[in-house]
Amino acid sequence: MIGSGVRWLLIVVLVAACSRVEKPFVEEVSISLLPQGVHTRSGDPDDNLISDYNILVYNSFGLLEASAYVSRRDYRGEIPSLKARLLKDSPYMVFAAANLGYELKFGSYQEALEYRFHLAYPDEFEAGIPMAAYLEDAVAGADGKIEVPLERLMARVDLRVDRRGLDEDVSLRITSARVCNSPSSVLLFGGSTVEYWDSLFGEGYLKTGSGIYPLNHDTLDGMSGTVKLYLLENLSGGLAQSYIEVKADYFSSSCHTRPGEYLIFRFYVSDNRDACRNTCYPIILKPSATGLDCPQGWRLDKSALVYD
Repeated sequence: MIGSGVRWLLIVVLVAACSRVEKPFVEEVSISLLPQGVHTRSGDPDDNLISDYNILVYNSFGLLEASAYVSRRDYRGEIPSLKARLLKDSPYMVFAAANLGYELKFGSYQEALEYRFHLAYPDEFEAGIPMAAYLEDAVAGADGKIEVPLERLMARVDLRVDRRGLDEDVSLRITSARVCNSPSSVLLFGGSTVEYWDSLFGEGYLKTGSGIYPLNHDTLDGMSGTVKLYLLENLSGGLAQSYIEVKADYFSSSCHTRPGEYLIFRFYVSDNRDACRNTCYPIILKPSATGLDCPQGWRLDKSALVYD
């Protein structure tokens, strides 16, 4: 049903320049993000876009040593960086975030670890998908560099439809695809689950109309194009697991859906019901024969069907 997760990776680099080994301080530290990627199809976010960023560095005593915040208004597309004087060979805790839209201010590193980031609505990422990273016991190597993976806080579902196994008299036209039980907040640094019912969106990320067009048009391999759906991380074990709901008009020689009503497919994002941050889940809806037999692990609502 579901392909294996594909990890996105962006790198944060701390560069420590030191002209003499015996100096007690690293003279200059620079945190750099990799260049932005190309833009995706219209209507989808650029998965690599960075519009603002936060960098915070805490020492082994939990005290803030250095920080930087560049807002969307001030960011000019240059390589994000932070310059600071840090003790050589001393471990630091590094927190980094991008595309939050505001400055992070924590009273302690423990507060940072417990902090939740909130979205006002499911597709509130026009300025870039929110990202974050946390590195414990970061020490500059001999080359004066520390690499920190910067992860998107969202999972992405790449949905396609394979109609090649349907009977010739069957027509299945997708009308919408939606994320259900979609979290409205996520732990910024660390694995996140749904803790309260009111931390779910009433309606999750949705594709309809022109946004659903690729699912109704076949590509050269005989399958449909791809529609991308996004949701904040939601690991299993919380109050509610996220799932995808696909609605379709259905017609065959024996039955059809009522006007304004739909055949509804529902399935979890992954086999273990996790929707992990920074992970892409390729999912193929592959009905066969009449298209009315539900694939294993899926649920099919056929209440809208009228039999001829």
